[in-house]
Amino acid sequence: MIYQLGTKAGKVAETLREQIRSGKLPIGTKLPPHIELAKDFGVASLTARHVLSVLEAEGLISREQGRGTYVRSKYRAKILIADDDPEIREILRLELQALNCEVIEAASPKEGLTLLEQHTVSLVISDVRMPDKKDGIGFIRQVRTQMPELPLAALTGFPSDLTPLLGTKQCPYLILSKPIIAEHIEDIMKLILS
Repeated sequence: MIYQLGTKAGKVAETLREQIRSGKLPIGTKLPPHIELAKDFGVASLTARHVLSVLEAEGLISREQGRGTYVRSKYRAKILIADDDPEIREILRLELQALNCEVIEAASPKEGLTLLEQHTVSLVISDVRMPDKKDGIGFIRQVRTQMPELPLAALTGFPSDLTPLLGTKQCPYLILSKPIIAEHIEDIMKLILS
């Protein structure tokens, strides 16, 4: 539901918009609870909630149940997850969608390469053992060779699998270790979107 904002609420919304657009409140920043915002701006608690609803509808923030309210970008990054494990893809997809990302998924290196031909993506997150390290390393090499400007994060429980790529132009932009934690995904997206 989009709320019509009064004069005071409109000023609060515009102040927060400007702070977000200027970078004073960078992407990923956790905003204080609406009660604290209301005190800071000298408005009613309900007014602060209405302001947050408007900013959320505009795509500038997201309110996450049990976690808080975060600054988001209107730009919606498209991320390719390449992993042969459907459970890992689901975990990553849910985390990325919570960060307002569009997600496409590949269950194999071949499918990943096909999707990269069809879509412009902001980041590739690739498992190294897909299903074995030879296939994953081959996929990473091919992506890094064909699209060297495209950030690629390798996901692995065995960092030594990446030894053949270390010190080469095919080395992944980032290396994520398993098990995956939400904060790592958030940090990656801050790097990509900044």
